[in-house]
Amino acid sequence: MTPKPIIHFAHANGVPSLVYKKLFDLLSEHYQVIFVPLLGPDKRYPIDNHWDGLVDQVIDSVVQQAKGQAVIGLGHSLGALLTYMASRKRPELFKQVVMLDPPLIMGTASFAFDMAKMFYPKMVDELSPAGLSKRRRDQWDSREQAAQIFRPKPFYHDFDPECFRDYIQYALTEDVITGGYTLTIPKVDELAIFRTNPSNWWRVWPEKPPVTTRMIVGEKSLFYERKFTEKAEKRLGIPFTVTSGGHMFPLEHPVETIQLVQQLIKKAHHNDVMPVS
Repeated sequence: MTPKPIIHFAHANGVPSLVYKKLFDLLSEHYQVIFVPLLGPDKRYPIDNHWDGLVDQVIDSVVQQAKGQAVIGLGHSLGALLTYMASRKRPELFKQVVMLDPPLIMGTASFAFDMAKMFYPKMVDELSPAGLSKRRRDQWDSREQAAQIFRPKPFYHDFDPECFRDYIQYALTEDVITGGYTLTIPKVDELAIFRTNPSNWWRVWPEKPPVTTRMIVGEKSLFYERKFTEKAEKRLGIPFTVTSGGHMFPLEHPVETIQLVQQLIKKAHHNDVMPVS
């Protein structure tokens, strides 16, 4: 029997990979799914500017789990961009990359964010989701209480019911000190990741991606609305597909997301094996 191709997954900031369990189950018929469990809390991989340490965490995760087999790199948001950057650093580890709504800050916004990091650190929170993240609550009496508080909020409102249940299960952890529940990925790490989002695309002119790379973006995503996706296609040579939903579309529309991902994987594979005329 031919072994299943391996998909390596990396998650969005603050959203542990197990929250995407429904997507993994949908993929499991045709693929072996491996993933990096938590990005941020592992102090062997510091959260530094432009996420170099986290890129190394994704690379090490692939190396340790895929055991020499090249993987299809799949990631959402933070994990999408880390996977792309990992494929640039170690292309031999990847067959292809599919990015789900990567936080590619392009054009003048990239320049502004880069300058703010260097000269106006207080402005960074205004230019990134860190400002919202800073104010978010991180202690709850029970998972039930957290679910009641979260569900009506815009961020979670459109989550698929199973994905929302997995969020409550895996994004929260029992707090042994208070006896309640806290964030599995501590707020301090979530904040640090938002504040160090790569902002150097305006001054770095990379070659075209070394492996086949595609993006899927949400039609209501800020990155798409601000035309960052179009600029990324133009500048980095990465084509994109638009799907329904916002930035969190993989957890809002898991079935449709996986259908699109599989289409892109098959298309890239078909192109790879096309005979040369």
